Amino acid sequence: MTGPRPRSLPRRLGIPGLAFSALSLAWLGIASGLPYGAGWIVVLGSLAAAIGLRLGPRGAGREGSWLPIVAGLGLLSVLSPLTILAELVAGLGGIAVLLWMADDPDRLPGGLGRGVSVVALPALAVGVAWASALLLPPGATSIGVGAAVLVAVLGAVAFLLGRPDLFDRDEATTS
Repeated sequence: MTGPRPRSLPRRLGIPGLAFSALSLAWLGIASGLPYGAGWIVVLGSLAAAIGLRLGPRGAGREGSWLPIVAGLGLLSVLSPLTILAELVAGLGGIAVLLWMADDPDRLPGGLGRGVSVVALPALAVGVAWASALLLPPGATSIGVGAAVLVAVLGAVAFLLGRPDLFDRDEATTS
């Protein structure tokens, strides 16, 4: 009797999403300017906790493995100076966490490829927010245009979250 083979350690970790999350955390840890290496403690602590939960036994701990990285990103984002680059890195870090979550070790390989279509809308929202902050002139009209586009993207995200069957199909179960 043959069952699904256990995934190798790099595949269980979801290296691409984890690497981008780590880069975002490290940049925000440096930018936060916390004294005595406290930023690095937050970075390494969140990564170690997330990896430990991801490699742990199947269950609620593994499903919540994203939480330490999101908490670290949130803390370091709040402590970083308010600049467009820090906001961009925090947004990209959030998208990296979504990619990491898409590559779930309990599912068939290729989850990252299936999850990219779902991550595209939040990535578009980050891109629109960043582009409107950089390219539109200051004023009420540009804020209204940026807000309208963000509301449209968030409405599309809400629609897609309500219909996960549109994107989240395993090839093994749909044949």
